[in-house]
Amino acid sequence: MGVIIKKFGGSSVADIDGIRRVAARIAEDRRTQPDIVVVVSAMGQTTDELFAMAYGISRFPSQRELDMLLTAGERISMSLLSLALHEHGIDSISFTGSQSGIITDARHGNARILRVSAFRLREELARGKVVIVAGFQGVSTTKEVTTLGRGGSDTTAVALACYLDAERCEICKDVDGVYTADPRFVPAARRLDSVTYEQMLTLSCTGAGVLHSRAVEFADHYRRPIEITSSRQRTRGTRIVPGEAAIARPLPQGDDMEARRILALTSKKNLVCYTCSGEESAGFWDDLNRDELDIFWYEFSGSGVILYIDNAFSECLERVLAKHDMTYECIRELAAITLVGHNIWNDFSLVGEVRELLRNCSVARVTHGTMHITFFFAETYEAEALCLLHEKFIETNDSD
Repeated sequence: MGVIIKKFGGSSVADIDGIRRVAARIAEDRRTQPDIVVVVSAMGQTTDELFAMAYGISRFPSQRELDMLLTAGERISMSLLSLALHEHGIDSISFTGSQSGIITDARHGNARILRVSAFRLREELARGKVVIVAGFQGVSTTKEVTTLGRGGSDTTAVALACYLDAERCEICKDVDGVYTADPRFVPAARRLDSVTYEQMLTLSCTGAGVLHSRAVEFADHYRRPIEITSSRQRTRGTRIVPGEAAIARPLPQGDDMEARRILALTSKKNLVCYTCSGEESAGFWDDLNRDELDIFWYEFSGSGVILYIDNAFSECLERVLAKHDMTYECIRELAAITLVGHNIWNDFSLVGEVRELLRNCSVARVTHGTMHITFFFAETYEAEALCLLHEKFIETNDSD
């Protein structure tokens, strides 16, 4: 039996009780899975709290010092989980990202992995230990601590799965898989048994929070299957697999072979639209990339650029705009709903159907890509719009 990678984050490691539950689950898994590597995120809101502390002290904190600060969260989680496993009589050892051999470029705040040299993990697995790794972090080629950006623990898990040629990579979340829509808003949403890398990448980039887009790209490039599963209960999750390995649909009856098919809906709220004026330089875009702002969508206008960004990053964006002498106007409390599927490229009749269905939701803008169409409107309509679209394009088709 090969190595099993298990990644835990979110509420599963939010407090001491959560860490104890994770340890008990790993102890149970240990009976049948001898080689286990666990990747952990920071506890609860630790990363956000540390980030707020830094900006409470400095308006423009050093990116190097930010990385030194933010990586403390995962180090706390990994040490506590190792101690909890010791209480179960399981020999375990924890490693930081640098100790694990996650080698990155020199970019602070949003580093890219260059290579993995996790020989220490192999040695400890050979000694019969459960290995616990701090996600989200690595070490640069100049021997500086770096972070991999938001959702970086997912990327850590998949990178280690590739290096260790893991038999399975489980991303354990607060939900038990990928759904056709957010079940908090759409009770009829159903869990998908499997999705392809391409589908998952589109879902991740348009609002599905279950798996970070960089982890999907990593898995796609190295053809490493992933399973999104529950961190609290043992249920079958959603497998992320190559296109040829996904569950094949039966051929349709009649003349629908190339008909549009909507796989799922994603939503993103708390968006702010910034209409920015001024000459955006290469330095402006470098600063946006360095600060890892959660920019949902951007497009160029005649006098500048239009940015849709998560409201949590508004203050940071405004600092960048001020630094580059750019003026702006903004509209807050916006939401976006995206239809992800096939055969929807340039399907203008679909745009018309959605706009008619959402005629009371004041759709303000429409954008699209090869596998998605996104509609922007006031966030007060998010739940209503999700239910209407899910009933029309997914529930109706499921019952055919």
